[in-house]
Amino acid sequence: MTDLKKKILWQCRRGLWELDAILIPFVERNFDDLNTENQALFKELLSYEDVEIFDLLINKKECMDTRMKTLVVIILSSHMNTLEID
Repeated sequence: MTDLKKKILWQCRRGLWELDAILIPFVERNFDDLNTENQALFKELLSYEDVEIFDLLINKKECMDTRMKTLVVIILSSHMNTLEID
């Protein structure tokens, strides 16, 4: 595991079970497959406040940052696929 991925995984520990349950498995399974732009966007997403990430991923509020919309769809799709597998 790369140092970047270890750092990202650590930053995914948000203290909110719902976010941890989405973000940590996403990074473990998908982060390496993201292109450079989406990896940078994911790092930026982690700089958001927990309530903002919660609104995007749990409450499914529309993201005001148009650059982030595609990444949010990727994360949510991965989460749904994970639920179907488990």
